[in-house]
Amino acid sequence: MVEITNPSVAVCVLAGLEGMGPRRLHRVLQAYDPATALAAIRDGTIPSFVAASELSNIWAGELCEVDELAVARQLRDNKIVVTYVGHRDHPALLSEDIDPAPVLFRRGKALGFEGPKVAIIGTRRSSGLGREVARELGFGLAQAGVSVVSGLALGVDGAAHQGALAAQAAPPVAVVGGGPDVVYPKRHADLWQDMVASGTVASEAPPGAAPVAWRFPARNRLIAAFSDLVVVVESRAAGGSMLTINEAIRRGRDVMAVPGSVRNPAAVGTNQLIAEGCAPVMSVEDVLVALGLTEAQRSGRRSAVASPAPTVPSHLVVVLDAIDDGPTSIERVVDRSGESVVSVLSRIDELVALDLVVHDGIRVRRA
Repeated sequence: MVEITNPSVAVCVLAGLEGMGPRRLHRVLQAYDPATALAAIRDGTIPSFVAASELSNIWAGELCEVDELAVARQLRDNKIVVTYVGHRDHPALLSEDIDPAPVLFRRGKALGFEGPKVAIIGTRRSSGLGREVARELGFGLAQAGVSVVSGLALGVDGAAHQGALAAQAAPPVAVVGGGPDVVYPKRHADLWQDMVASGTVASEAPPGAAPVAWRFPARNRLIAAFSDLVVVVESRAAGGSMLTINEAIRRGRDVMAVPGSVRNPAAVGTNQLIAEGCAPVMSVEDVLVALGLTEAQRSGRRSAVASPAPTVPSHLVVVLDAIDDGPTSIERVVDRSGESVVSVLSRIDELVALDLVVHDGIRVRRA
């Protein structure tokens, strides 16, 4: 094995070793700097409290196959930033957490921790209404200067991120279960790239790591750790959302839930949370109040991220007037405006280009 001196590459190699979960990696990085840890594995001097001799021998064999230049190229080509315990830029809230995250691989914008963050979570098998609520919450919170945190999964997670990105305001954060360069699920390939461009995609898993099952419960604790508050949009009685809720409670984070129909199986968990005392979420305002943001603070955050509204061209006024502040169907805009469907769709494209309207692919709303 060639000696690896680049700390980012060394941490990447360490995180990818067989059986190197977060807790074991934390112990390693508390005892060694990354390059020294690799040298200790190579020399067979890793103590037994970190790994039994059988595992350390497996690690030594894996290191013989490492291509340092390939790892460095993978980090560089994907613009992956690496922080770890002891690194000056590693988030303190992760290294000091009750279940510390010893390393973070990040693509996109730098993580800012000065502003409020809200996790919006829920089931992958969400209803259409649940996804629309998640989009609306993501949009409204981002517009108020709140970073939306979620897992970039199908259903509620992806919808919340779509809404946050559409606001073009506070950058959202996605915490994923595989490597930050491994798009999962494949259906979210475009959304993933949008998050890298305008937000943050972060993971404990090194580049190229498959999103295997054990990583998702570990990922859920990071979603809770990153957030000041957790909002559950739809959840069944058991599953990943409930794991995240438990992690939030362990960390003293408040949990809120969106009420749903008693006939909706995707709302069983959220309705139960409300019955047990969680505050209900009826609007974005409920979440902002729970965060303790005053109207002045919200206005200040909006003005810091928003551009002055352009003048509305006269030929677009009738269509804009037909669009509500909340989600509005194209059919309703057509009925209200008296314009043809083709004309309405053309006018909406113009309004979107002027940042006056947001079109999430299903409905439209005023920006």
